[in-house]
Amino acid sequence: MTSQLSSDRLTAFASDPRLYPYSLDLASRRVLLLDLPLEAMDEASFLDERVLQSRPSGGWTGEDGFLALAMQAREPGEALGFIFHMGHCGSTLLARLLGHRGDGFALKEPLPLRELAEAALDLDTAWDGIGSERFGAIVQALLRSWARRPDGVERVIVKATSLTSGLAPDLLSAAPQSRALVLRLRLEPYLATLLAPQPLSGDLTAGARVRFRRLASAAGDPGWRLHALSPGELAAATWIAEAASLAALIGTEPDRTLALDFEEFLAEPAARLLDAARHVGLGWDEAAAEAAVESSIMHRYAKAPEHGFGPQERARVLADSRARNAEEIAKGQAFAGAALDRLPRLSGLRDWL
Repeated sequence: MTSQLSSDRLTAFASDPRLYPYSLDLASRRVLLLDLPLEAMDEASFLDERVLQSRPSGGWTGEDGFLALAMQAREPGEALGFIFHMGHCGSTLLARLLGHRGDGFALKEPLPLRELAEAALDLDTAWDGIGSERFGAIVQALLRSWARRPDGVERVIVKATSLTSGLAPDLLSAAPQSRALVLRLRLEPYLATLLAPQPLSGDLTAGARVRFRRLASAAGDPGWRLHALSPGELAAATWIAEAASLAALIGTEPDRTLALDFEEFLAEPAARLLDAARHVGLGWDEAAAEAAVESSIMHRYAKAPEHGFGPQERARVLADSRARNAEEIAKGQAFAGAALDRLPRLSGLRDWL
């Protein structure tokens, strides 16, 4: 894509949240900026290749130029909040609910986080291609970019993808006034959820390298070999890797994180949503939370709102998965129990089972 952004548009970057840093090319030191309507960003379930279907204008700009543009924007201050999660646990639904009233604006799974998560695995190794200083500068530039608020918005809430949970400490450190929601799910419903699709999602295998390396760095090599894991064992390994990162974040940032269990959220959605909104700095009251959970958002599939999908439909899907996948769910539970016995630094995860 060649540049379609005029110099006048680029000059407005510091105050115009429509100019969105869509993707990084770390090897070529460039950033793809798109001119995205705010409505498109708000409606998007994921800020990935699907937003390109509307053929937005934009173009590549040099990384140094992007950093200079971003440094003209305000520091994040209290403008940013985050959602970190283990995947398949209601994070998109939570992001949409927090945007219901218009004072919260959710950026759902920005691609640059994935690219930085890959790079972070190699920091301080012999093959580190980015370096800690450059890594930190890019993080700070992205934070300033995301913190540019549309009119009427009190908080921009960045919902990370689960694959990027390892970046949470870097993001919170670089935005010290921000707060984060940590969304999790117990092991058994997580296994039933991940094993429900037919065929299984390729995301499990595709994300294993990042997740397993992150876990090995934090807790020691678990000795797993991807090719040898059954579907239930792979789902359990994914849960362990994500739970370990989230538990570590809560342990180091207890005052800045609020942990939410998705099944507990569904049992008391208005109360838990009010807790979440207030934690990230939205001035909600009980009526605002009730209005959000009574809206159509709770009864649509958050990742594809054109489809109906509420708590009752979710319960039916899980019941069907439990019946079809009982053997693999049992394998996953046994695998997780053995892994926690073998890795002492993960013993605290038993409280999450």
